[in-house]
Amino acid sequence: MLYCSHGASTLGKILRRPIIMTMNGLEETVGHASETIRTACNTAISGRLLSSYPTPVPSNASKIWQKHQPIVFNNSTREILGYTRSISTTVATEISQDPILNSVSEYTETLDEITAGASAGTEAPPEAADKTSSSKSEDAKKEGLVQNSAEDKVPKDYNKLAPSASPFKIPEEIFQKAKAAPSDSEESFWSHTLYRGPKIDGMEQKVKVHYCRSKQTTEKVIEKYFKDKKVLGFDIEWLPNAYKGQGPKKNVSLIQIASEDRIGLFHIALFPKDGVKNLVADSLKEIMEDPEITKVGVSIKADCTRLRRFLDINARGIFELSHLYKLVKFSESKDFTQINKRLVSLATQVNEHLHLPMFKGEVRSSDWSKALQLDQIVYAASDSYAGIHLYDTMEIKRKALDPVPPRPAHAELNEPIRLAEGVNIPTDDEGVEELDGADIEANSEKDKGCRKLSPSYLASALQDVEVDSDDVVAEAPSLSKVSKKKIPKSPIVLAAETQTAVYRDTHPKNRTTPASLRAYFIWHNNESLSLPEIAALLREIPLQTNTVTTYILEALRLEKLPFKKDRLKEIFDSLPEALVNGRYRSLSKALEESE
Repeated sequence: MLYCSHGASTLGKILRRPIIMTMNGLEETVGHASETIRTACNTAISGRLLSSYPTPVPSNASKIWQKHQPIVFNNSTREILGYTRSISTTVATEISQDPILNSVSEYTETLDEITAGASAGTEAPPEAADKTSSSKSEDAKKEGLVQNSAEDKVPKDYNKLAPSASPFKIPEEIFQKAKAAPSDSEESFWSHTLYRGPKIDGMEQKVKVHYCRSKQTTEKVIEKYFKDKKVLGFDIEWLPNAYKGQGPKKNVSLIQIASEDRIGLFHIALFPKDGVKNLVADSLKEIMEDPEITKVGVSIKADCTRLRRFLDINARGIFELSHLYKLVKFSESKDFTQINKRLVSLATQVNEHLHLPMFKGEVRSSDWSKALQLDQIVYAASDSYAGIHLYDTMEIKRKALDPVPPRPAHAELNEPIRLAEGVNIPTDDEGVEELDGADIEANSEKDKGCRKLSPSYLASALQDVEVDSDDVVAEAPSLSKVSKKKIPKSPIVLAAETQTAVYRDTHPKNRTTPASLRAYFIWHNNESLSLPEIAALLREIPLQTNTVTTYILEALRLEKLPFKKDRLKEIFDSLPEALVNGRYRSLSKALEESE
């Protein structure tokens, strides 16, 4: 059965008419001709309006028409969607695949010529093409720069010291040394140990850390050092995954507060008695509930909720640093829609405003309900101390804005963040305790770089940790009952005992004696003390100088502890050469290599 019996003649007539009309109108506009031909060809190929007769599709086997079926001119696989082809190629291919279209094959060549002409007429000149290509390339570069700038969170002046009105600052030399240290090394991190205060008797002051393990000690330290401060850094730590039934010691294990020159670590979990009355010092409750004393921190509202639930402390005057961070950052950039109450991690704020990264190693998820190890003390002290300097630096930046926006209100008041013009920013209270997306992503990444601090770094950081004598006498396990009574109450000895106890806790395989470690820490931390003076400090009846010397050298030899060259050389000069080159040969070699 011939195809012509099923409408081929009609198809030829229908196809010729629009094509001839198109050719006649070619002189008017090439573009119009191309469009008309495209329409005509699409009409032919689609087979929708070819005839009033039925238009069946030949089967794959016999090409015989099936009643009530449309005609399909191409049984081959359709082109992949989205793949662009030229008009001439498309039409020519479709025409050549079905005999029914042979009647229009004579026009294929003409169609190719028309399409080529249309392309030539619309193609941009070489210069224009180059400009177009160049423009796209420039746009791509700009787009890349925008993306990079969005991803690149390094603030301006990142390599300079942050502005500060505090008497305790990071000296330029120490700051540049930290910036020059290898990335993710312990020397590159921000810490409270970097800060120095005004000189007293020619000596630069360091930030003191008070580690308190009793209610009485807490009361005394707060009354003496923190009661009159108007702004305090604040943070708490607790046992990971603690639940309500475990009580206060697991849910509020450690309370940290900080001023410009001191940090208080109040280890509630180690207080000897239980019950709220035995855990909360009156002075601590007073400063936390005083609205005139501003306590600053990150996620501070949630922390204070724990204080209320477990310690019956109704904190007031609490300030969320994330609110000030958002106000300063987005007021400066004029991106006011980004000012909200979503939290920004402490590490992000420190990196951006204090210009050094924070150490966030494995210590974060440690058990805070047990006696603190060296790395926990450094971490806890730095967390609370960061708040006081972030507040100081961001307040300077807020006051430098033009116009100056008001400082965000205390968090317990639940007031909106206000702009300089007095326009309130709508905030979602449900999102107050949620981190920003960037911080969530950063926190979800696998920790990289330094995950633990070295013993030498920790020992150096602990030099300015002070423990009250009551705590030392009650809890130093390495001292006998007799020796406790005879130890003088010198802060130098107490600090050394604390360092000794913590070192032994963090180094269970240590090989030296507590007495050796105690003598070493006194010798290492107090350059002005001679060996006889150290011997006098250690006992009411002074030790032999040779005994103290042996203590120090054994600690150095067995534990590979850091030393000052001049101090060690002074000891070696007083010893027989045979002893130096014999028992202490490795130590002597280390001294030579350090010179």
